[in-house]
Amino acid sequence: MKKLFISLTVALLSVTASFANTSDLELPTEENNAKLVKMIKEADANDYITYTDAARLAVNWNGDLELAKEWVNHALSIQENSLSLEVLGDYYVRTGQVEKAATTYLNAIEKGIKKIDQEDMNRLQRKALVYARK
Repeated sequence: MKKLFISLTVALLSVTASFANTSDLELPTEENNAKLVKMIKEADANDYITYTDAARLAVNWNGDLELAKEWVNHALSIQENSLSLEVLGDYYVRTGQVEKAATTYLNAIEKGIKKIDQEDMNRLQRKALVYARK
C-alpha cells in the first residue's frame, strides 16, 4: 500500500510539473493589452483585419471586452466578413449573450459560405450548433 501511494504521488507530481512551464505569451497581461492598443493606433483606419485580430485576442484573453467590441464593430463597418462576425459571436459568448452569439455565428456562416476554407467553416458550424441549442 505504501509503494502504491508513493508511486501515485510521484506520477501526480511529474504530471503537474509538466504543466508548470506553459507559455506566458498566451496569458493576458497589461503589456500584451498595451501591445493591442499600439497595434490599433498604428493600423490604417481601413485595416479591418488588424481590428479583427486585436478584438479576437482581447476576447480570448477576456481583456477589455468593451474595447474589443468597439474594434470588431469598426472592422465590420469597413467590411462585413465571416471572421469579424465570428469574433463578434465570441464576444457575445463571453458576455453571456448566447442567443446573439448563435445568430451571429449563423450570419458568419452565410457570409463565408463560398469564401472560407473547410476548417474555418467547421469551426463556425460547431460554434453555431453549440450555442443554438436551447
